[in-house]
Amino acid sequence: MATLKEIAIKTGVSITTVSRVLNNDSSLSVGDDVRQKILKAAKTMQYKTPRNRVRLKSSKEFSIAIIHWYDVEQEIDDPYYMQIRRGIEQLAGKSNINVKLIYKKEYGYQIEDFESVNGIICVGKFTKDEVKLFNTASENLVFVDSTPDESKFDSIVLDFTLAVKSVLNLLIDKGYKKIGYIGGIEYLSQNIRLGERRELVFRDYLYQKNMLITKYIHVGLFSSESGYLKMKEALAAKDHAEVYFCANDSIALGAIRAIHESGLRIPEDIGVVGFNNSPTSEYTFPPLSTVHVNTEFMGEQALISIIEQLEGRSIHIKKVIPTNLVIRQSIK
Repeated sequence: MATLKEIAIKTGVSITTVSRVLNNDSSLSVGDDVRQKILKAAKTMQYKTPRNRVRLKSSKEFSIAIIHWYDVEQEIDDPYYMQIRRGIEQLAGKSNINVKLIYKKEYGYQIEDFESVNGIICVGKFTKDEVKLFNTASENLVFVDSTPDESKFDSIVLDFTLAVKSVLNLLIDKGYKKIGYIGGIEYLSQNIRLGERRELVFRDYLYQKNMLITKYIHVGLFSSESGYLKMKEALAAKDHAEVYFCANDSIALGAIRAIHESGLRIPEDIGVVGFNNSPTSEYTFPPLSTVHVNTEFMGEQALISIIEQLEGRSIHIKKVIPTNLVIRQSIK
């Protein structure tokens, strides 16, 4: 079975161009003759994309590490990262790739954690010192949900700007005037707080439209319990929003519980929108409108990036994964 490097040599183009053609990258500007030459060579040489490979006992096995910026309990509370990990593991199970899981510990990450691994997939956000440690352990790195340095590392990220604007445009089109937000705070460490991207876009976009009402913004943690408490806090005020956009589905689930307990109806009295389209979102009462995130696909793309690096690709790629709205009965 051919590698990207072998096809690049055969066709006289770069490994990156071969990769982008075979992965149907629509943004690539390349002539039809070059594209056809690559596709013909790939077919003749029996190339298979990493996503379509099956285990070949005679081929070389690789070992990769999946690093979480969460600990085990946090991953359970927020299924977003669990689903990314599942995507990596499912594709690895079809290839000659062994997976080692490394969760965040109180004492941090140690260089010994990465013994005998050929590549590292870093899921979440990490400090500069942590990124330096990972790069010391392996030259083959890919970051999922963050981009520490586009010139040095592959990354797989979401288009948060487009996703949040799509939600807000939908709510505005439906006639909502008072739009609220319930989100969470992210920390790299006890002393390093991150700006939350959904909240930043939310504030900026509604400000531009002269619709931002800051008293309708409530920020806690990325958990159902926090969503519950923050919605109770919002409803306790004399004036609350007509609809709340929640930074993830876990927060939305807690918010829905608080609304039901208050005696208000969804969506007649108040609307709720989530983010992630977690497996439970369609079974809430009423079913939750949310943003579908292709989490397992993000994991697959991370593993594909590692495989391509192991096959010789040295130019780094940033893959921006689109989202789409799932409209259910939690908004009018």
